[in-house]
Amino acid sequence: MTGNNRFTLTMICFGLVIAASVLIKQSASSEQNEPKPELTVQDYAQMNVAVEDVLKEMPEITEELERIHLGHIEDEIEELLSVTKAEFRIRVENNLTKQEHSTEFMRAMAEKETGRYVDALRVAKEEYGIRVAEEEVTEFIKKNVAIVRSKEKKNYAEALGLTLYQLDYQFDRDFYVMDVLWEKLMPIVTKNYPKQDGESEQAYGERAKEEFFSQAAESN
Repeated sequence: MTGNNRFTLTMICFGLVIAASVLIKQSASSEQNEPKPELTVQDYAQMNVAVEDVLKEMPEITEELERIHLGHIEDEIEELLSVTKAEFRIRVENNLTKQEHSTEFMRAMAEKETGRYVDALRVAKEEYGIRVAEEEVTEFIKKNVAIVRSKEKKNYAEALGLTLYQLDYQFDRDFYVMDVLWEKLMPIVTKNYPKQDGESEQAYGERAKEEFFSQAAESN
């Protein structure tokens, strides 16, 4: 994937977290079944407003931002996978798309998704000997993320009170932990879960990852 698409993918991740609720085995609710509008460039132009609103609702994110300003970096990869940041992103997207998901629902989604990522890292290490090193994440960001300079990204960083460096290498670092993991895991995942006849590459990639997530959850 080119660097020019990386920030777009990061923003789409807000939507993917919401969409992933369909795959989470929870009791059905009107919140889960409600269709989610597509985000547009105009929506992202309002990013600073959405971020400011959510920051008022989540003072714990302010604490996270203060840690970044103080230069604190987590020592363990697993510590990067923050439920708080996952919930923050879901709330921002909820705000941008004018959805009516409850606080409890968004928190539950954040906890579920973060747990899935932690399980994936654990299974990758225990069953396949695959680990994600801090240096690998830093290198991935350098090659694929930091090179992106866009107005939307700049606005997002400013709304958080961060520099672009702090946004890429610290605040959004957890996104890229999973990118590095999938790069290392996909040869194994595709071998374990072969492509089906007529399945597109995108559909196959998504299904293979979900198969792995299911495996990781069952082994927990």
